[in-house]
Amino acid sequence: MASLNQSDMNSGHDGGRAHQPISMLRHRGYRGKAILRHRAFQKLPLNPWALMTSAVTALIVTLTWLVLRAPVGRMWTAIFQVWLEWLRLPGAVTLGESHGSVFQFALPEVSTDAPLPNAAMLMSVAVVVLGTLYISLRLSERVVPLSYFLRAVCFIQATAILFFAFVPHHFHHTLPTYFSMMLDSTIAFISAIPALMGFTFYIFDLGLARKVLLTGLIMFHLVILTPLQYLVHLYIMVKGSLLFMPLLYTMFGLLPQVAIFIAFYSWGLSWLPDRNERSWA
Repeated sequence: MASLNQSDMNSGHDGGRAHQPISMLRHRGYRGKAILRHRAFQKLPLNPWALMTSAVTALIVTLTWLVLRAPVGRMWTAIFQVWLEWLRLPGAVTLGESHGSVFQFALPEVSTDAPLPNAAMLMSVAVVVLGTLYISLRLSERVVPLSYFLRAVCFIQATAILFFAFVPHHFHHTLPTYFSMMLDSTIAFISAIPALMGFTFYIFDLGLARKVLLTGLIMFHLVILTPLQYLVHLYIMVKGSLLFMPLLYTMFGLLPQVAIFIAFYSWGLSWLPDRNERSWA
């Protein structure tokens, strides 16, 4: 009897579902449950107060960074001076300062030169590139992103080898100009982070303290990473040659810094909102 009653209930439930309009059935899955809209298509309700507080917070954090930018540049200069001496690299590090109407700007400048690659260097790196390409082709499907990354590295380095093998003297970039360009780009990126967070992160209901904290963590991480990152670039090109500049610039310059920003942003967006407003999640 219990099985018959259960069968009658199921048949009644299925019959009720069958009488639903077609327009309703298209929003239900094969088990009868409602198909929810993917969060990528959810809309976040915004109000003028949220937009205004986001803009003001981003402005205050940006102004604070502009005040701290000169001390950060002096700290970077001291770090490079110490490490160039410890690593016994040639050249010197000086502090380039500029005084604006409101904010001061200071960045380190290096006078270290890197040599052009010789034939032995070109042949050695070519062998390494071929070996790396072979490894990338033999990797399993579980590490497909790594294999594609290695192939991209091989492609960039192979083009650099061909360039320096045939027209090396047409390469007009020097290590000091590369160093200054990368520091300028990093400073500009760090300066833009509060605005980026203001438009894409502050609009969520996560609390002012956590918004400022996450922004500060991203900027602090990049401030600490930058001198170490470009010190490695400097060491590779001084001990190696300018052959590695295109690869370092393309794959290991601003790209990992942007990846760090995305990682921190994703972590912050996984936090629960202050108020139980989950309609956008």
